Amino acid sequence: MKMLSRSLAALFILVFLFSPALSPAADMERQDVSQNESKKKEDPYKKLPPIGGLTVRQMGSDTLVAELTGTSLPRPEVLSVAPDKVVFSVPGAYLAAKKWERGLDLPLAVRVAAVQEEANVVFTLFVTENLTLKTMSGMSPANKYILRFTTANFEARDQVAKTVASEVAPKAAPVPGDPFMKTVPVTLDLRDVELRDVFRMLGEYANMNIVTDPSIPNTLVTMTLRGVPLNEAMNYLMRMYGVTYALMGRTIIVGTADNLGKSLGKESMREYRIAYADMKSVGGLLQGLTGVTNVVADERLRTLYVTGRAEQLVEGEKILQRLDHPGRQVMLQARIVEVTDSAKDELETIIDAVYNRWWLNYSSAGLGTGYVYADNPAAYTPQTGDSRLPPLAPFTKGGLVNIASESLTRLLDVGLKALVTKNKGKVLADPSVIMLDGRKATIKLVENYPYISERDDAGNPTWQEKEVGPRLEVTPFIGRDGMVTLDLKISTGEIIGTYRGQAGEQFPQTM
Repeated sequence: MKMLSRSLAALFILVFLFSPALSPAADMERQDVSQNESKKKEDPYKKLPPIGGLTVRQMGSDTLVAELTGTSLPRPEVLSVAPDKVVFSVPGAYLAAKKWERGLDLPLAVRVAAVQEEANVVFTLFVTENLTLKTMSGMSPANKYILRFTTANFEARDQVAKTVASEVAPKAAPVPGDPFMKTVPVTLDLRDVELRDVFRMLGEYANMNIVTDPSIPNTLVTMTLRGVPLNEAMNYLMRMYGVTYALMGRTIIVGTADNLGKSLGKESMREYRIAYADMKSVGGLLQGLTGVTNVVADERLRTLYVTGRAEQLVEGEKILQRLDHPGRQVMLQARIVEVTDSAKDELETIIDAVYNRWWLNYSSAGLGTGYVYADNPAAYTPQTGDSRLPPLAPFTKGGLVNIASESLTRLLDVGLKALVTKNKGKVLADPSVIMLDGRKATIKLVENYPYISERDDAGNPTWQEKEVGPRLEVTPFIGRDGMVTLDLKISTGEIIGTYRGQAGEQFPQTM
């Protein structure tokens, strides 16, 4: 081992001693050569319009949106579409990183990659279904392009929706052969006549057979019509009582839309993949907004099976496209600190010292926030804000977004560390949680406390457990301007005592 260390030492010495020293002339010559080589190696595509980034998000269960940003970019071109990937390029563009790749946690896309190929930047989007380019917004040269891809199933359903929409849309001219589109004058003077009999009378005017479905309500009708066209009289009754009719040969079947769809076989089943919406509530929302009655949710496959008429399915798909999107999120960083009774006043002083110096200013230029430090309390004025230069100036142009970032809360951190150092406090937890807008999140640092809840006639106890310890419940609300409001409920969960029951039960009391 000694010989090995000596030989290594000798080797290092030899390398040091025999390294040739360059003369000043040789050194300048090497610098000139290196400068020429760096000029030769300079990126020839650096002067092309630069790519800023690519953001991929999913809208609904069938649409993928790719937002391409940069500076004066040419219009992208789709090179190829395959069941597992979509390749498109930006001709005459520059990618500073030369090559990058990023994973995507989306049902329709798993990964995106970009590479500089000569003067073109080629993007490859790895997908789980066969996609087609639906639309592309942006006029060359542009700083942003939005590419909207849809699945093949969506294209087929979109074509069906257009066909159904054209079928259910009101026609400008009467349908040939529809007897209730005739303008034969109708004169009726009725009082307390059943609705079924009224349709039977109108069928006689149309010279057609009438079959009333059991869904027709048992309602008495009182009406007086004199010389009213047959089609208008029929429309009055259908709108007032929520019914419709179907024509089969020379027979007219009258009933509610749902019953006629079932009896005539006009209902069909369609499945929808849900990407973001809550599976437990989206079915009820769809039923309430479209009127479909048969909705089955498969939470394992995140698929919604809907049975209804064609026009209901079209309307349901439009509603799902609006409901199925990622909600806005808020990240909360909390700190759970335990202090002794003697340090309570000291902690209150630290918190007051921090938050009594926050300032907020709103003017025509927007919302500004910041913090006035004790070393220069006169640095802030309502007219100009903080006069110190960055990074000392705490002005946050993004409003309250950065109100607790970096050094803005350093005084609070220093004070808490001082309490911990003096054994007057202890940081129990420093959790971070991401919350959805309007959804309650709970941070718990609890343990189960056993207690006797009851005793039987023989005096044998029954034990139960209760969670004790700090608990923080937070519900965020994000306004239209991006302002976040928090609904907080804080409890220490400390056991302050127990009360005994008649049979010797011990129930803990917490605060």
